[in-house]
Amino acid sequence: MRIGIHLPQFGKSPADIAKVAKYAEESGYASIWVSDHILMPAQTGAVRATDLLEPLPTLGYVAAVTKKIKIGTSVIVVPYRNAVHLAKELATVDILCGGRLIAGLGTGWLEEEFRALNAPYERRGAYTDEAIRLMRAAWANQKLEFKGEFYTIGGLHFSPQPTNGNIPIWVGGLSRRAVRRAVELGDGWHGSRLPPNEFEERVRWIHEIAARTGRSLDSFEITHRAYIAFAAKWTETGGYVRGHLGPSEQLVDYLNQFAPLGAKELLIAPLNVEGAMEEFLDRFDREVRPRLK
Repeated sequence: MRIGIHLPQFGKSPADIAKVAKYAEESGYASIWVSDHILMPAQTGAVRATDLLEPLPTLGYVAAVTKKIKIGTSVIVVPYRNAVHLAKELATVDILCGGRLIAGLGTGWLEEEFRALNAPYERRGAYTDEAIRLMRAAWANQKLEFKGEFYTIGGLHFSPQPTNGNIPIWVGGLSRRAVRRAVELGDGWHGSRLPPNEFEERVRWIHEIAARTGRSLDSFEITHRAYIAFAAKWTETGGYVRGHLGPSEQLVDYLNQFAPLGAKELLIAPLNVEGAMEEFLDRFDREVRPRLK
Protein backbone atom coordinates (compact mmCIF):
# COMPACT_ATOMS: atom_id res chain seq x y z
CA MET A 1 0.00 0.00 0.00
CA ARG A 2 1.44 3.35 -1.04
CA ILE A 3 1.47 6.18 1.49
CA GLY A 4 0.85 9.85 0.80
CA ILE A 5 0.90 12.84 3.14
CA HIS A 6 -1.19 16.00 3.32
CA LEU A 7 0.86 19.17 3.07
CA PRO A 8 0.68 21.85 5.82
CA GLN A 9 -1.67 23.98 3.74
CA PHE A 10 -3.52 25.51 6.70
CA GLY A 11 -2.00 28.81 7.76
CA LYS A 12 1.59 27.86 6.97
CA SER A 13 4.38 29.73 5.25
CA PRO A 14 5.82 28.85 1.81
CA ALA A 15 8.93 27.62 3.60
CA ASP A 16 6.86 25.22 5.71
CA ILE A 17 5.14 23.79 2.63
CA ALA A 18 8.39 23.43 0.68
CA LYS A 19 10.12 21.77 3.62
CA VAL A 20 7.45 19.09 4.01
CA ALA A 21 7.17 18.55 0.24
CA LYS A 22 10.92 18.02 -0.11
CA TYR A 23 11.01 15.80 2.96
CA ALA A 24 8.17 13.63 1.62
CA GLU A 25 9.93 13.19 -1.70
CA GLU A 26 13.29 12.38 -0.13
CA SER A 27 11.70 10.01 2.38
CA GLY A 28 9.93 7.88 -0.21
CA TYR A 29 6.32 8.96 0.16
CA ALA A 30 4.25 8.22 -2.94
CA SER A 31 2.35 11.50 -3.03
CA ILE A 32 1.65 14.88 -1.43
CA TRP A 33 -1.78 16.50 -1.28
CA VAL A 34 -3.75 19.69 -0.74
CA SER A 35 -7.43 20.36 0.00
CA ASP A 36 -10.03 22.85 -1.16
CA HIS A 37 -12.37 25.39 0.44
CA ILE A 38 -12.92 28.95 -0.76
CA LEU A 39 -15.17 30.20 2.04
CA MET A 40 -15.95 28.64 5.41
CA PRO A 41 -18.41 29.55 8.17
CA ALA A 42 -16.79 31.19 11.16
CA GLN A 43 -18.44 28.61 13.41
CA THR A 44 -18.85 25.05 12.21
CA GLY A 45 -18.45 21.60 13.64
CA ALA A 46 -17.05 20.30 10.36
CA VAL A 47 -14.06 22.40 9.32
CA ARG A 48 -12.01 25.17 10.89
CA ALA A 49 -12.28 28.71 9.59
CA THR A 50 -8.56 29.15 9.16
CA ASP A 51 -6.07 30.22 6.54
CA LEU A 52 -6.31 27.69 3.72
CA LEU A 53 -4.16 28.37 0.67
CA GLU A 54 -5.79 27.90 -2.73
CA PRO A 55 -4.94 24.37 -3.90
CA LEU A 56 -3.76 24.73 -7.49
CA PRO A 57 -1.42 27.72 -7.00
CA THR A 58 -0.03 25.83 -4.00
CA LEU A 59 0.65 22.78 -6.17
CA GLY A 60 2.25 25.00 -8.80
CA TYR A 61 4.67 26.16 -6.10
CA VAL A 62 5.23 22.58 -4.93
CA ALA A 63 5.96 21.51 -8.51
CA ALA A 64 8.96 23.84 -8.52
CA VAL A 65 10.50 22.41 -5.34
CA THR A 66 10.00 18.69 -6.13
CA LYS A 67 11.03 16.46 -9.02
CA LYS A 68 9.38 13.05 -8.94
CA ILE A 69 6.74 12.70 -6.22
CA LYS A 70 3.08 12.67 -7.29
CA ILE A 71 1.09 15.76 -6.34
CA GLY A 72 -2.68 15.89 -6.01
CA THR A 73 -5.89 17.50 -4.80
CA SER A 74 -7.99 15.89 -2.09
CA VAL A 75 -10.33 17.11 -3.51
CA ILE A 76 -11.19 20.07 -5.76
CA VAL A 77 -14.87 21.03 -5.40
CA VAL A 78 -15.78 21.05 -9.07
CA PRO A 79 -19.09 23.03 -8.97
CA TYR A 80 -17.30 26.04 -7.49
CA ARG A 81 -15.40 26.54 -10.73
CA ASN A 82 -15.88 27.05 -14.45
CA ALA A 83 -15.06 23.65 -15.95
CA VAL A 84 -13.05 25.02 -18.89
CA HIS A 85 -10.98 27.23 -16.62
CA LEU A 86 -10.44 24.32 -14.23
CA ALA A 87 -9.33 22.11 -17.13
CA LYS A 88 -6.77 24.73 -18.12
CA GLU A 89 -5.52 25.22 -14.55
CA LEU A 90 -5.09 21.49 -14.04
CA ALA A 91 -3.32 21.08 -17.39
CA THR A 92 -1.01 23.98 -16.51
CA VAL A 93 -0.05 22.47 -13.14
CA ASP A 94 0.44 19.10 -14.82
CA ILE A 95 2.89 20.65 -17.28
CA LEU A 96 4.71 22.51 -14.51
CA CYS A 97 5.21 19.27 -12.56
CA GLY A 98 6.12 17.16 -15.58
CA GLY A 99 2.99 14.98 -15.62
CA ARG A 100 2.91 14.15 -11.89
CA LEU A 101 -0.54 15.58 -11.12
CA ILE A 102 -3.50 13.58 -9.82
CA ALA A 103 -6.81 15.44 -10.02
CA GLY A 104 -8.91 14.50 -7.02
CA LEU A 105 -12.37 15.87 -7.83
CA GLY A 106 -15.66 15.96 -5.91
CA THR A 107 -19.08 17.54 -5.78
CA GLY A 108 -18.70 19.30 -2.42
CA TRP A 109 -21.15 19.43 0.48
CA LEU A 110 -21.02 22.76 2.36
CA GLU A 111 -24.29 24.45 1.38
CA GLU A 112 -23.40 27.89 2.78
CA GLU A 113 -20.27 27.92 0.63
CA PHE A 114 -22.27 26.99 -2.47
CA ARG A 115 -24.81 29.75 -1.84
CA ALA A 116 -22.16 32.41 -1.28
CA LEU A 117 -20.35 31.41 -4.48
CA ASN A 118 -23.59 31.22 -6.50
CA ALA A 119 -22.70 27.61 -7.29
CA PRO A 120 -25.32 24.98 -8.26
CA TYR A 121 -25.90 23.18 -4.95
CA GLU A 122 -28.97 21.18 -6.01
CA ARG A 123 -27.39 20.28 -9.37
CA ARG A 124 -23.86 19.74 -8.12
CA GLY A 125 -23.78 16.06 -9.10
CA ALA A 126 -24.95 16.67 -12.65
CA TYR A 127 -22.56 19.61 -12.99
CA THR A 128 -19.61 17.54 -11.78
CA ASP A 129 -20.42 14.71 -14.20
CA GLU A 130 -20.53 17.09 -17.14
CA ALA A 131 -17.43 18.98 -16.01
CA ILE A 132 -15.40 15.76 -15.92
CA ARG A 133 -16.54 14.86 -19.44
CA LEU A 134 -15.74 18.37 -20.65
CA MET A 135 -12.27 18.33 -19.10
CA ARG A 136 -11.52 14.97 -20.70
CA ALA A 137 -12.58 16.39 -24.08
CA ALA A 138 -10.46 19.53 -23.60
CA TRP A 139 -7.36 17.55 -22.65
CA ALA A 140 -7.76 15.26 -25.66
CA ASN A 141 -8.44 17.84 -28.38
CA GLN A 142 -7.11 21.32 -29.04
CA LYS A 143 -10.22 22.00 -31.15
CA LEU A 144 -12.82 21.69 -28.42
CA GLU A 145 -16.30 20.50 -29.40
CA PHE A 146 -18.72 19.84 -26.56
CA LYS A 147 -22.47 19.97 -26.00
CA GLY A 148 -24.12 19.41 -22.63
CA GLU A 149 -26.60 20.84 -20.18
CA PHE A 150 -24.24 23.45 -18.72
CA TYR A 151 -21.73 23.98 -21.55
CA THR A 152 -21.93 24.19 -25.33
CA ILE A 153 -18.60 24.82 -27.03
CA GLY A 154 -17.84 24.60 -30.72
CA GLY A 155 -14.75 25.28 -32.77
CA LEU A 156 -12.69 26.97 -30.07
CA HIS A 157 -9.03 26.22 -29.43
CA PHE A 158 -8.08 24.79 -26.02
CA SER A 159 -4.53 24.56 -24.75
CA PRO A 160 -2.32 23.46 -23.16
CA GLN A 161 -2.84 19.72 -23.22
CA PRO A 162 -1.50 17.76 -20.21
CA THR A 163 1.98 16.29 -20.38
CA ASN A 164 0.80 12.74 -21.09
CA GLY A 165 -2.38 13.69 -22.92
CA ASN A 166 -4.55 13.15 -19.86
CA ILE A 167 -4.60 13.66 -16.08
CA PRO A 168 -5.67 10.84 -13.75
CA ILE A 169 -8.97 11.69 -12.07
CA TRP A 170 -9.72 10.21 -8.65
CA VAL A 171 -13.34 10.93 -7.77
CA GLY A 172 -14.03 11.69 -4.12
CA GLY A 173 -17.24 11.13 -2.19
CA LEU A 174 -18.85 8.56 0.06
CA SER A 175 -22.35 8.18 -1.37
CA ARG A 176 -23.35 5.42 -3.77
CA ARG A 177 -23.74 8.08 -6.47
CA ALA A 178 -20.19 9.33 -5.88
CA VAL A 179 -18.83 5.79 -6.10
CA ARG A 180 -20.75 5.23 -9.33
CA ARG A 181 -19.31 8.49 -10.69
CA ALA A 182 -15.82 7.22 -9.89
CA VAL A 183 -16.38 3.94 -11.73
CA GLU A 184 -18.12 5.52 -14.72
CA LEU A 185 -16.01 8.66 -15.18
CA GLY A 186 -12.86 8.36 -13.07
CA ASP A 187 -9.54 6.59 -12.96
CA GLY A 188 -10.00 5.86 -9.27
CA TRP A 189 -12.06 6.44 -6.15
CA HIS A 190 -10.75 8.61 -3.32
CA GLY A 191 -12.52 7.87 -0.06
CA SER A 192 -12.15 9.83 3.15
CA ARG A 193 -12.81 9.52 6.88
CA LEU A 194 -14.34 6.05 6.74
CA PRO A 195 -13.69 3.33 9.30
CA PRO A 196 -12.62 0.02 7.73
CA ASN A 197 -16.08 -1.57 7.69
CA GLU A 198 -17.58 1.39 5.80
CA PHE A 199 -14.58 1.53 3.48
CA GLU A 200 -15.12 -2.15 2.71
CA GLU A 201 -18.75 -1.43 1.85
CA ARG A 202 -17.72 1.21 -0.72
CA VAL A 203 -15.18 -1.16 -2.26
CA ARG A 204 -17.97 -3.70 -2.63
CA TRP A 205 -20.05 -1.05 -4.39
CA ILE A 206 -17.15 -0.37 -6.76
CA HIS A 207 -16.97 -4.02 -7.77
CA GLU A 208 -20.74 -4.32 -8.12
CA ILE A 209 -21.00 -1.23 -10.34
CA ALA A 210 -18.00 -2.27 -12.42
CA ALA A 211 -19.45 -5.74 -12.98
CA ARG A 212 -22.80 -4.26 -14.00
CA THR A 213 -21.30 -1.71 -16.39
CA GLY A 214 -18.44 -3.81 -17.78
CA ARG A 215 -15.77 -1.49 -16.41
CA SER A 216 -12.36 -3.08 -15.95
CA LEU A 217 -10.77 -2.33 -12.60
CA ASP A 218 -7.28 -3.47 -13.63
CA SER A 219 -5.85 0.05 -13.46
CA PHE A 220 -8.53 1.59 -11.23
CA GLU A 221 -7.11 3.20 -8.07
CA ILE A 222 -8.89 2.63 -4.75
CA THR A 223 -7.56 5.14 -2.24
CA HIS A 224 -8.46 6.57 1.13
CA ARG A 225 -7.74 9.60 3.31
CA ALA A 226 -7.25 8.90 7.02
CA TYR A 227 -7.08 11.59 9.72
CA ILE A 228 -4.77 10.53 12.54
CA ALA A 229 -2.71 11.88 15.43
CA PHE A 230 -0.58 10.49 18.23
CA ALA A 231 -2.10 10.33 21.68
CA ALA A 232 -1.65 8.35 24.89
CA LYS A 233 -5.13 6.82 24.64
CA TRP A 234 -7.11 5.56 21.64
CA THR A 235 -9.79 8.10 20.73
CA GLU A 236 -12.20 8.45 17.80
CA THR A 237 -13.11 12.07 17.21
CA GLY A 238 -16.50 11.51 15.63
CA GLY A 239 -18.12 14.42 13.78
CA TYR A 240 -17.28 15.28 10.19
CA VAL A 241 -13.57 14.43 10.31
CA ARG A 242 -13.95 11.07 12.09
CA GLY A 243 -10.27 11.07 12.99
CA HIS A 244 -8.37 8.56 15.10
CA LEU A 245 -5.85 9.36 17.81
CA GLY A 246 -3.79 6.86 19.71
CA PRO A 247 -0.44 5.23 20.47
CA SER A 248 1.73 4.10 17.59
CA GLU A 249 0.85 0.43 18.00
CA GLN A 250 -2.86 1.07 17.65
CA LEU A 251 -2.40 3.46 14.73
CA VAL A 252 -0.42 0.76 12.90
CA ASP A 253 -3.15 -1.80 13.55
CA TYR A 254 -5.84 0.61 12.40
CA LEU A 255 -4.13 1.72 9.18
CA ASN A 256 -3.14 -1.83 8.26
CA GLN A 257 -6.79 -2.80 8.01
CA PHE A 258 -7.21 -0.89 4.73
CA ALA A 259 -4.81 -2.73 2.41
CA PRO A 260 -6.53 -6.14 2.70
CA LEU A 261 -9.82 -4.40 1.90
CA GLY A 262 -8.47 -3.10 -1.40
CA ALA A 263 -6.76 0.21 -0.65
CA LYS A 264 -3.87 0.84 -3.02
CA GLU A 265 -2.90 4.17 -1.50
CA LEU A 266 -3.51 5.76 1.89
CA LEU A 267 -3.36 9.53 2.33
CA ILE A 268 -2.33 10.48 5.86
CA ALA A 269 -3.89 13.74 7.04
CA PRO A 270 -2.34 14.67 10.42
CA LEU A 271 -4.66 16.12 13.05
CA ASN A 272 -3.70 18.85 15.51
CA VAL A 273 -0.16 19.42 14.27
CA GLU A 274 -0.11 23.22 14.18
CA GLY A 275 3.53 24.18 14.51
CA ALA A 276 4.55 20.55 14.87
CA MET A 277 4.35 18.92 11.42
CA GLU A 278 8.02 17.97 11.52
CA GLU A 279 7.56 16.26 14.88
CA PHE A 280 4.59 14.30 13.57
CA LEU A 281 6.45 13.16 10.46
CA ASP A 282 9.52 12.18 12.43
CA ARG A 283 7.50 10.00 14.77
CA PHE A 284 5.26 8.62 12.02
CA ASP A 285 8.29 7.62 9.96
CA ARG A 286 9.99 5.95 12.91
CA GLU A 287 7.07 4.20 14.58
CA VAL A 288 4.28 3.72 12.04
CA ARG A 289 5.18 3.90 8.34
CA PRO A 290 7.83 1.11 8.37
CA ARG A 291 5.20 -1.27 9.74
CA LEU A 292 2.47 -0.52 7.22
CA LYS A 293 1.73 -3.31 4.74
